[in-house]
Amino acid sequence: MFVPKKKVEKKTKSIVPCSALTRQLFNHTDNKNYEEEFAIPLWEYNNERYTWSQKPHYQNKSTSHWKNFRVLTYNIWFSKNYQPMRFNSLCDILNKSEAQIISLQEMTKSILKQLLTQPFVQERYYISDVDGHTFNSSYGVVLLIDNRLNISNLNLIDFPQSIMGRHLIFAEIKLDQNEILRIGTVHLESLDNKQQRLCQLDICRKVLTRSPSSCILMGDFNFSADDQENTDQFNRLPQWIDVWTSLMNSHNHGFTFDTETNFMINLHHKMPKQARYDRIILHSQTIIPIQIQILGNQPIASQEQFQSFPSDHFGLTAVFQKKQK
Repeated sequence: MFVPKKKVEKKTKSIVPCSALTRQLFNHTDNKNYEEEFAIPLWEYNNERYTWSQKPHYQNKSTSHWKNFRVLTYNIWFSKNYQPMRFNSLCDILNKSEAQIISLQEMTKSILKQLLTQPFVQERYYISDVDGHTFNSSYGVVLLIDNRLNISNLNLIDFPQSIMGRHLIFAEIKLDQNEILRIGTVHLESLDNKQQRLCQLDICRKVLTRSPSSCILMGDFNFSADDQENTDQFNRLPQWIDVWTSLMNSHNHGFTFDTETNFMINLHHKMPKQARYDRIILHSQTIIPIQIQILGNQPIASQEQFQSFPSDHFGLTAVFQKKQK
């Protein structure tokens, strides 16, 4: 059963605590077997009040024409290990990317609080959360969206029966007069939970393609591109393309989790592992990918033969443009 989205109650323009409705939504002990969809507020920085406030619904700037646009996804790792140094490096990567849409996974309330103080975030982006009210008890996913874009909706889909509080956050964006983009971020169920991931990715497919538009889904999918699960998943995603596979040759594996390069992973993962867990995937008749690259795969500091990186994952960024007629 599909529960229609519910309107979010308008609140005063300030950072507000979690509502009773949201607290109920993220109580995952009820073992419900259907997804729920909720409209959530989009936040913008108020330069006069020096605070983040809710963007008035449907109050959009005029649509600009975009020749191409960049997206970025990064599992930033919730660990407190070397966190201040890692956070500074992450911010440098995000700022220099100049991406129009940024998706972050494993965002904690403390890291979110720091992110909201960054001048480049305040100046250039809307954000999907300001106090962690969309997170599970520990962490969640966040979207940052260029504040020059025309955004009509921002919604959250609660995944049924997720024991880890996982969900999809997606926005509907009018790129120009003729191009609608529906774009979302996920952190699919971890560990040995293939069936949960199959269900979660299927929900993403249905939600994002339920009306005509171009669709992009990005985040930490938690299954390797070299596993049988990858084949099984993409068999259920007809007409979707994995942007890395589409643009790179077969010899470039694009590992985003790599113990041979990122020795910091050994802090919590003792077995050798190379995998492409992180994805940017596309469903479109009018938009094509033209570039993709890995981010954060260079050490940021070395201490006593130990190298630290921005995260235990590497990030991904991709550029898209409209097909030439």
